[in-house]
Amino acid sequence: MRRSFKILLWLLALMVVAVLALGTLMLLDRQPIVPADPVATEAEQAWVRQWLAVNRPRARQTGKRITLTLSEREANLILNELLNQFGQGQAVVHLEAGRARLRVSLAMPWDQLGGFVNLELVLVEDGSLPQVEAARLAGLPLPGALVQTLADRALTAADRTQLFESVELKPDQARITYIWRPDLLERLGSGFVAGTDLPHLLHYQERLAEKVASVPRGQPLGLAELLAFLLNEARSQPASADPITENRAVILVLAAYVNGRAIRDPADSATTVTPPRQHPVRLRGRRDLAQHFMTSAALAIQGNDALSTVLGWYKEMSDSNGGSGFSFADMAANRAGIRFATLATASSVSARRVQEFAAPGWSEDDFMPAIDGLPEGMGQREFVAAFGNPQSPGYQRMVDDIDRRIDARRLFRSPSE
Repeated sequence: MRRSFKILLWLLALMVVAVLALGTLMLLDRQPIVPADPVATEAEQAWVRQWLAVNRPRARQTGKRITLTLSEREANLILNELLNQFGQGQAVVHLEAGRARLRVSLAMPWDQLGGFVNLELVLVEDGSLPQVEAARLAGLPLPGALVQTLADRALTAADRTQLFESVELKPDQARITYIWRPDLLERLGSGFVAGTDLPHLLHYQERLAEKVASVPRGQPLGLAELLAFLLNEARSQPASADPITENRAVILVLAAYVNGRAIRDPADSATTVTPPRQHPVRLRGRRDLAQHFMTSAALAIQGNDALSTVLGWYKEMSDSNGGSGFSFADMAANRAGIRFATLATASSVSARRVQEFAAPGWSEDDFMPAIDGLPEGMGQREFVAAFGNPQSPGYQRMVDDIDRRIDARRLFRSPSE
């Protein structure tokens, strides 16, 4: 259940950042709407630790029906404990009859003035999962259609996992009944895929499994080799096949694979898919760059390139504040992945061009820029001292340098060059 709470937190975070990417990037409040939570007593801290330990995924039997009953205070203790593992922020939920009011204040790691994204959601009971009735961001009303679109995708994905049987909301009490499955993350991710696309993804995943089956266990694989292999498979499909659909499937399957995940039919209660044998996949000799490249590519085709850019950049800024540090090399992989996905799915002509380009085989130099001289491992203070903020000329010069490096890759040159 801890993992399912984390998934809900990530869905919430993605919703916030998606809204930012859609045009409200500078819409920050100077004060959080959620005040600092009163210090939990020693007894409450001990309870949270015990609760998370007892409800860890490995303690659950596959297919077991589990019912959790939480008071409002217990829900808030758990929510804030898990939110603190994600980033800097506070959250509070008020439970009422048939509805829950959720408020979240998320500190923005890039904002030197201490700005916050303040999000308010009203959730109402509606079948097995609640629906979003209203939302406000940074104190301003959000268009209902925009919120509903973002929320519907998240909730539909969760519903297709068949994880939650019911969520009952009462005054000072939430009752959640769910069925635990160890492949929850795969099912949730697959739930975001349109039902008509799923057969294509399963086909390419099967071909990928055949490709890696003969590779000795633990041996690293190059992202360029796997991309070329699957794009050649896409090229070999009947002439009636849509090259955009085929390339999308290739991107999503590889994005799942490099992150250690598999695509599954979320409506299939049995684990009938044998995932490809896992190998570390590298780009420029690094596993993290392959993950950045393919994850950004997948986000670009599932949402838009602005969303992918902001999510990747938010991750880097979060890393600078206590993580692995801000990395312009990671940013280069993010931006190259977005460019690749855009070219591979922009039109039938460009989609086929990418397939033809990969047909004779290629190297990572064809689509991934060199990362020599790109600063990495910068903490927040070091980043601010060197670049100030993302609007500064120094920061923009770095982005322009990365884009020039990407433009010089053979795949991204115009056909006449």
